[in-house]
Amino acid sequence: MPQNKQKPSTRNGSHFLKMKEVVSATGVPKSTIILYVNTGLLPQPVRTHPNMAYYHPSCVERVAFIKQIQSRYRLPLNAIKGLLKEMDNGRDVAPLVELQASLFSSRGRSMDRPAFYKCTGLNADQVNELCEARILVTMADGRFDAEDQAMARMLKKGFDLGITVSDLAFYPDLADIMVEKEIALRRKYTEALSFENDAAMTLELTRMARALRVYVIDRIMQRRLIAFKGLKNQPRNQEKKT
Repeated sequence: MPQNKQKPSTRNGSHFLKMKEVVSATGVPKSTIILYVNTGLLPQPVRTHPNMAYYHPSCVERVAFIKQIQSRYRLPLNAIKGLLKEMDNGRDVAPLVELQASLFSSRGRSMDRPAFYKCTGLNADQVNELCEARILVTMADGRFDAEDQAMARMLKKGFDLGITVSDLAFYPDLADIMVEKEIALRRKYTEALSFENDAAMTLELTRMARALRVYVIDRIMQRRLIAFKGLKNQPRNQEKKT
């Protein structure tokens, strides 16, 4: 049976594209296009033959959007996937872009594990243990951004002083409680809002929460330190009497 070489078309008559045409139109390599398809950022191609796939023409515009967002905000692919989903639902994603940028954007060059080991002085076993304990928490792509690198250098100094991962396990445990409370607070004040107002309110609540985490913890620690008599800590019941 002869192969059907007729390109599939959209309802408005626009022809689907071969992979090489998508690559040419977007300027990104084939491997990146396949990654975007596999992660759900681009729709699955239409296959007219086991070795012939055609991509919806909207893929060109979607890739341009992904490149723009990555370049400007350095968002991970999962965050961009959420933006594309809202666009597909007809939403104006401008408020959501600002929110996603506040939540997920990273600064500096990200790196893979071998480069991360060299940059921070941590070895593979230490990094694995820190990640399993959720003391180092990478984004969805598994690479290490500038915040990961800075924290890892601090942790390396702590290890050199004898600090262990189990000593630090309370941080993610308390973070779980705090995050649940923050999510519940957001839900309380945004549940009845429109999409745009929800995004705007969530952005302000996020900014406030980030500031409060640092402010309240630091102030409580400062108050405790003021109560110390010298460098040695006292039992809390003794502090109250002083």
